[in-house]
Amino acid sequence: MSISLISFVIALVVLSGLVAMLLKQKSKPIRKQYKSKNSADTPEPNPQVFNIGLVQSKWAEIDVMQRSGPSGLKSALIDADKLLDYCMIANGFTGETMGDRLKSGGHQFGNINAVWSAHKLRNELAHNVEHDLVPAQITNAIAELGKAINNLGVRL
Repeated sequence: MSISLISFVIALVVLSGLVAMLLKQKSKPIRKQYKSKNSADTPEPNPQVFNIGLVQSKWAEIDVMQRSGPSGLKSALIDADKLLDYCMIANGFTGETMGDRLKSGGHQFGNINAVWSAHKLRNELAHNVEHDLVPAQITNAIAELGKAINNLGVRL
């Protein structure tokens, strides 16, 4: 074997090792991102990170959104539901879904049945294409979600 052939083989092995190492490095964040929700690495909600100003500004957006026709009303309900869920997580409610969190800490709301109804209406609108929009019903559901956020100590 000539020296140039040996050099070529060594360079090929080194280059292959570098490529393998780079691919392995790139895949680490992706694997970390898709870890199971039950993983011990999953951070617990931290109530100290709760941003009341964010909640209040998002609620102001929801207030405007619900006045912009049927699609705005639907979006406002979905966002209000998400905002309540954010508040519940920040206040230490436990569970993997919003339904689980409502079960674990629903006693903190003045009218848990109204909150459940609003959440169910949100799910119906989000998942059922044929659901009829009843503006008064959606407006009422948004108001109930706002009251629930107030029950958690956020003045809207």
